[in-house]
Amino acid sequence: MNRVEDPEYPYQRQWRITSVDIDRYQTLQENWSASKNLIIKIREALSRTELHPDVYTVAAAGSIGRMEASPDVSDADLIIVLSDNVEDLGSEEATKAYDSVWNALAELKIQKPKPTGVFAGATTKKKLLVSVGDAEENYGDFGKRLLLLLETQPIYHNHNYSDLIGIIVDKYAEEYVKVDSKKEWTFLLNDLIRYFRAIAVNYQWSFGKEAEKWPLRNVKLRHSRIVMYSGLLFLLGQASTERHDKVSWLKERLKMTPLERLAWVYEENREWNFHRIAGSYDVFLSLLNKKEVRQNLNVDPVEQQDDNSYKERYKIPEFALLKSNSDGLIAELLRFILARRGVWTERFFEYLIF
Repeated sequence: MNRVEDPEYPYQRQWRITSVDIDRYQTLQENWSASKNLIIKIREALSRTELHPDVYTVAAAGSIGRMEASPDVSDADLIIVLSDNVEDLGSEEATKAYDSVWNALAELKIQKPKPTGVFAGATTKKKLLVSVGDAEENYGDFGKRLLLLLETQPIYHNHNYSDLIGIIVDKYAEEYVKVDSKKEWTFLLNDLIRYFRAIAVNYQWSFGKEAEKWPLRNVKLRHSRIVMYSGLLFLLGQASTERHDKVSWLKERLKMTPLERLAWVYEENREWNFHRIAGSYDVFLSLLNKKEVRQNLNVDPVEQQDDNSYKERYKIPEFALLKSNSDGLIAELLRFILARRGVWTERFFEYLIF
């Protein structure tokens, strides 16, 4: 029996939070439209080609998944999930399956991910789930699993993508909220915090390796990565007020983009200061849309690998502006979450800190 596609994914609709007048934010609007158009083109390209039969689903992550891609975007962060028939991801068949996706997209001239990044290879359902919580879990599997919940949308086999998201959520719910909805999303909250801190630590480590890329990475960390993280974090906080079916509650709300999740939680709490988030984020996107700004942020402030480059970062005007912009964004997110004491459960705050 054919399954009807869920019409609620962001690429199928417009911004959904009615209390926020998105027309006030030109870049947010433009990037939403650009992302929507690109996802449709990618989906069409994939549908015209017979992919390898072991391709289970493909999800768009990064700026495209968040509906924030600039009109001139030239790359795509894709999570390619293969069926569990593939036992060895280093095998010839796994490589053929992974390559079949990128070969289908060759006509769009989309750049493949860097070979050392989290998107460089495929994964399977089993790999995403077999080691959840293991301290020695592969970072690539760990990262893909969290990113699927944080910022993705399906671009191939929507029903398989939906099933996969449900399986991941159920895994985090085992023996916790699936048994008792009065409990908190402790397992997921801990893994979410672990992932975000891993990103922050990795960015700090990479400064000594690729100093010239640090300014751009830092402003992205303090804007898009913060919003990505807080979008799910705030949902888990709001979920602490749900006492009937936390699992279905979360699955439904994961269909929103990170920025929509924040706007929705603000709306639920009758907080009307979301313009502080949207305004700062619109400034960030409008600047990052400009090629010259990205180039200026991707240069070592003092020649090559100079020990003083970190201290000189504020001499890059775009960095100074975006750092200040992010200070306001983060301050508002912090204000909001601290103001939830007495609304979100004390258990949630306990698990958030300890």
